[in-house]
Amino acid sequence: MIQHPDVLILDYSVDRSEGPLFRRWLPDGCRSTTVCVYFGENIPDVGAFTHVMHTGSSLSICSDAEFYSEAEGVILSCVETGIPQMGVCYGHQLFCRVLVGPSSIRKCPDGLEAGWRNVEMVGSGLNIPGVKPISRILQTHFDEVVALPTGAEIIATSRHTEIQGFIDRARRIFGLQFHPEFGRKDGNDLFLKERRVLEENRIDVDAIQADGPNIDAGRIFFTYFMNNFLKSGEDLPHASTFED
Repeated sequence: MIQHPDVLILDYSVDRSEGPLFRRWLPDGCRSTTVCVYFGENIPDVGAFTHVMHTGSSLSICSDAEFYSEAEGVILSCVETGIPQMGVCYGHQLFCRVLVGPSSIRKCPDGLEAGWRNVEMVGSGLNIPGVKPISRILQTHFDEVVALPTGAEIIATSRHTEIQGFIDRARRIFGLQFHPEFGRKDGNDLFLKERRVLEENRIDVDAIQADGPNIDAGRIFFTYFMNNFLKSGEDLPHASTFED
């Protein structure tokens, strides 16, 4: 990992909730700047950062957000200059809408996926330290990715959503449909808060409360990104050499 990483967190949530969830998983000694994009806060020059993270949001990627062109500019600038990017849920979908086009995203045909749900790790995903072949992680999304940038690799999948995660080594991008930023307590708090929406979609909130993750997702996926995705000028390790 870079000795003194400096991370830009672009928070797309409508309640400023995602930035703090991301920030708590950053390594000791890491500097970070959070920008609440939905509220019109100015995005600084991304060239000053070693990593950029794009959060989740209750917004739909299938609709145009006022900040879309600015977010698109950030993603393209990072790709051009070799700055690693991590995206979760909305951020993951945003990568594909920007780099592939609107045909790469859609509403989930099977509707809302929410709860502590099983994800099958595949390919390089199986080499991420700490994951299980079937990892149980928080899900909450109505939209999904159906096409990846050329050369990207699917690293996680499920029966509900084929592309649960991907790595694009050439562009230094790490995308996750699921939400590793949530632990069991704050995840279940979220489901209680959204009980009405979940029950309208025939999801049993009480059953969710009795469940939980089977891996330490926040530590695993954020550590993996910070340790193994380096700014241009540094060599990216091969998947088989990734270390915790």
